[in-house]
Amino acid sequence: MVAKPTAYLNKVIKIRHSPKDDGKASSTYEVKLDDSVFREAMVKSTGLCINSGLWTGIPGYCRFTLALEESDFERALDCINKFQDVINN
Repeated sequence: MVAKPTAYLNKVIKIRHSPKDDGKASSTYEVKLDDSVFREAMVKSTGLCINSGLWTGIPGYCRFTLALEESDFERALDCINKFQDVINN
Protein backbone atom coordinates (compact mmCIF):
# COMPACT_ATOMS: atom_id res chain seq x y z
CA MET A 1 0.00 0.00 0.00
CA VAL A 2 1.26 3.46 -0.86
CA ALA A 3 -0.05 6.36 1.21
CA LYS A 4 0.75 9.98 1.96
CA PRO A 5 1.07 10.61 5.71
CA THR A 6 -0.70 13.97 5.45
CA ALA A 7 -1.89 14.01 9.08
CA TYR A 8 1.72 13.83 10.28
CA LEU A 9 3.49 16.19 7.89
CA ASN A 10 4.89 19.44 9.33
CA LYS A 11 4.46 18.20 12.91
CA VAL A 12 7.46 18.49 15.22
CA ILE A 13 8.37 15.45 17.31
CA LYS A 14 11.15 14.56 19.72
CA ILE A 15 13.23 11.48 18.98
CA ARG A 16 15.66 9.80 21.35
CA HIS A 17 19.24 9.30 20.23
CA SER A 18 20.11 5.63 20.17
CA PRO A 19 23.34 4.49 21.82
CA LYS A 20 24.63 3.66 18.32
CA ASP A 21 24.22 7.27 17.17
CA ASP A 22 26.67 9.07 19.40
CA GLY A 23 26.52 7.69 22.91
CA LYS A 24 23.81 10.11 24.05
CA ALA A 25 21.23 7.46 24.88
CA SER A 26 19.17 9.77 27.08
CA SER A 27 19.21 12.88 24.88
CA THR A 28 16.57 13.81 22.33
CA TYR A 29 16.38 15.94 19.24
CA GLU A 30 13.47 17.56 17.45
CA VAL A 31 12.45 16.74 13.90
CA LYS A 32 9.89 18.50 11.71
CA LEU A 33 8.21 15.73 9.75
CA ASP A 34 8.45 16.00 5.99
CA ASP A 35 9.13 13.61 3.14
CA SER A 36 12.87 13.68 3.72
CA VAL A 37 12.77 12.57 7.40
CA PHE A 38 9.49 10.69 7.78
CA ARG A 39 10.99 7.23 7.30
CA GLU A 40 13.83 7.89 9.77
CA ALA A 41 11.41 9.30 12.35
CA MET A 42 9.16 6.24 12.08
CA VAL A 43 12.07 3.80 12.41
CA LYS A 44 13.71 5.60 15.33
CA SER A 45 10.42 6.17 17.18
CA THR A 46 8.83 2.76 16.72
CA GLY A 47 11.18 0.34 14.98
CA LEU A 48 8.79 0.08 12.01
CA CYS A 49 10.64 0.30 8.71
CA ILE A 50 8.70 1.75 5.79
CA ASN A 51 9.77 2.89 2.33
CA SER A 52 9.98 6.62 1.71
CA GLY A 53 9.13 8.72 -1.31
CA LEU A 54 12.63 8.07 -2.63
CA TRP A 55 11.79 4.38 -2.86
CA THR A 56 8.26 4.77 -4.22
CA GLY A 57 9.28 7.43 -6.73
CA ILE A 58 6.21 9.39 -5.65
CA PRO A 59 7.23 12.47 -3.63
CA GLY A 60 5.56 12.55 -0.23
CA TYR A 61 4.25 8.97 -0.37
CA CYS A 62 5.41 6.05 1.75
CA ARG A 63 5.07 2.32 1.13
CA PHE A 64 3.67 0.01 3.77
CA THR A 65 3.92 -3.74 3.19
CA LEU A 66 0.75 -5.63 4.00
CA ALA A 67 1.88 -9.11 2.90
CA LEU A 68 2.87 -10.16 6.40
CA GLU A 69 2.01 -12.93 8.76
CA GLU A 70 -0.73 -11.89 11.16
CA SER A 71 1.61 -11.48 14.12
CA ASP A 72 3.94 -9.20 12.11
CA PHE A 73 0.97 -7.22 10.83
CA GLU A 74 -0.34 -6.74 14.39
CA ARG A 75 3.12 -5.61 15.51
CA ALA A 76 3.24 -3.10 12.62
CA LEU A 77 -0.17 -1.73 13.63
CA ASP A 78 1.08 -1.35 17.19
CA CYS A 79 4.07 0.63 15.86
CA ILE A 80 1.78 2.94 13.90
CA ASN A 81 -0.30 3.53 17.05
CA LYS A 82 2.90 4.19 19.00
CA PHE A 83 3.94 6.76 16.37
CA GLN A 84 0.58 8.49 16.81
CA ASP A 85 1.32 8.71 20.55
CA VAL A 86 4.73 10.27 19.75
CA ILE A 87 3.00 12.86 17.55
CA ASN A 88 0.47 13.69 20.28
CA ASN A 89 3.11 14.22 22.99
